[in-house]
This record gives sequence, structure tokens and C-alpha cells, in this order.
Amino acid sequence: MANRLCSKKTFFLKLSTLFVTGILMGGLLLGCSNPKTESKSEPPATPTYTLITLPDDGYQKIYDFIDSANKSIDMTMYALIDSNAEAALIAAAQRGVNVRVLLNSNASDGGTVGMNQPAYDNLSANEVQVVYSWDGVLWHQKSIVVDNQKVAIMNCNLVAQYYPILRDYVVITDNPATVAGVSITFEADYTNNTVAPVAGDVPEGSELVWSPGAEKHFTKLIDSARPGTTLYVETEQLDSTVLENALIDAVKRGVTVNFTMTNTGEFTDGFDTLKAGGVNVHLFPQNAPIYIQSKAISVNNETVYIGSTNFTTTSTNADRNVGIITQKKDIVDGLTATLIQDFQEAPAY
Repeated sequence: MANRLCSKKTFFLKLSTLFVTGILMGGLLLGCSNPKTESKSEPPATPTYTLITLPDDGYQKIYDFIDSANKSIDMTMYALIDSNAEAALIAAAQRGVNVRVLLNSNASDGGTVGMNQPAYDNLSANEVQVVYSWDGVLWHQKSIVVDNQKVAIMNCNLVAQYYPILRDYVVITDNPATVAGVSITFEADYTNNTVAPVAGDVPEGSELVWSPGAEKHFTKLIDSARPGTTLYVETEQLDSTVLENALIDAVKRGVTVNFTMTNTGEFTDGFDTLKAGGVNVHLFPQNAPIYIQSKAISVNNETVYIGSTNFTTTSTNADRNVGIITQKKDIVDGLTATLIQDFQEAPAY
């Protein structure tokens, strides 16, 4: 009897030991066979922004941007008369890059009939796909999208003979929203080039400002200038009562408004209006070593606009233009420093 009890105790002890061991082993096996396989997803890369100040930084950076393409280039350009830029586009096409170019066909506002025809002929003869825009308005946009991954938003045309004297700015960014907005709009403009410009695409976070339709965005930006701050403007043309009044209203609420242009006779009425309203107007003479072709605004030393839209009603409300309004510090600081320098160097009106 004692042996049986002992045997039973031994049996149950072994059974308990096996049960506990099984649980421990099971846990270990489960731990080994089911590790936490979910890896922490990498946070989205912070978009990069690069400012090119012209003529100081030179145009090689633009050629290099074109040369960086591996898959595609979509360019919209008001004026293209630059053998180096054409050669870069052709070289890209001949190495298998899908290169599409949309050129302005409207001859008004300083253009000439056939201005872009030599480039059109050269590119189309060398594997680049080229079309002309609808000729009802200026297709004044200047932008280049590379590989649908990065975009150059530009003040400047690609007209080499004027490079040494033109004040212009270019922003290159890989912000996916900005790239997408310009790419989508290019597709619409390129494939529907017999109609007026459609509304430009503005994805959330893209910072894009399109014309037609830029006037309200410019007004809002100017209206955001705080009393006690300095607002800087550079533009090539001035013929917008709405924007002139917005600048004068800023002066009235205590903003210092510093306005820089090249002195062009056809815009004298605008200069007089701004000066009478308290805006500090400084104008480079026509024979100065720098010509203001830029279109730029700096507000509160924290927000800037760079793009192709002039301070005219036609440019903001009818023509095709694109720009960005950004608060990226490097862009703000670099642009504002040049705006200050230009204002100081241009004589007071």
C-alpha cells in the first residue's frame, strides 16, 4: 500500500514536472517562433529645398539638375534660347529619358513671333517631345520636373544672352506634394494645349500658387505683414491696382514696405501710386549692371514667395504662372538677404 501511494506520488510529481516544463518550453518555443517582426517604419524624409540666386550662382546648377534625370523631364518654359540647356535636354532624351517640353507660343509682352522656334526645331529633331502652348495668354511659367521626384520653380527664362545681368531666383525641392502639383498640371497643359489654362493643382502641403488665380494669394500674403516689420518686393512689371493698394494698406498699418524694380517708363503710374502711398520705391536704371526680372516677396522675415507671376492683373489672373509660398528658413534667409541688398543698391525713386 505504501509502495502504491509512493508510486502515485511519484507519478503525479513527474506529471506536474512535465506539465510545468511543457509550459516553459512552449513559451520559449513561441518566443522563438514568433518574434516581433513588425519593424518601426521610417518617418517620412524631410523635404529638401535649395535656393539658387542668379546671376550670382550661375546657371550650371540648372544644367546639372537636367543632367540628373534618369527617367523623365517635364519642362514648361516661356523662352528657351540657350544651347547648353538644349544640349542637356537632348542628351537626356538620347540616353533614354522621356523628355517633354511645353513652350510659350504667345508673342506679346516682349516676345517675338518665332522666339522659341529654333529651340523647338532643334529639340524635336533630336528625340525631345515638344509642343507649343495655347496662344491666348502668356504661358509664362518656368519649371522643370525631374523623374517626378524633384522640381525647379523658377523666375528665370533660359535665354543665355541675358544671364550676366538678370536678377532671378530658383527653388529646387523634392517635396512630394509640390512635385505632384506641378506634374499633374503639366500633364493637363501639355495634353490640352489648345485651350486656356486650367486651374493649377495644389495638393495639401505643396505651397504652390498658380496663375490664373494668384492675386488673392498675393493679397493674403501682403495682408499678413505685421506692424513694425519690413516687407520686401521685387517684380519686373507693375500694373495691378489691387496689389498696389494692398502694399499701401500695409504701410497704413505700420509695415515698412520696400519695393525694388528696374525703372521702366510704362510703369511710372504704378511707381507714383506706391510712392504717394508711403511705399519706399527704389529703381535700378536701365543701364545698371543688374536687371530685376525676379518676382519675389518677403513678409515678416519668415515667409516668402518665389515664382513667375508679376505684379500685374494679367499675370495674376489670366496668364499661366507658378510659384511657391514657403517658410523654409534657408530659403527665407537667403532670399531676404538678397532683397535687402538689391533695395539698398537701387537708387530711391
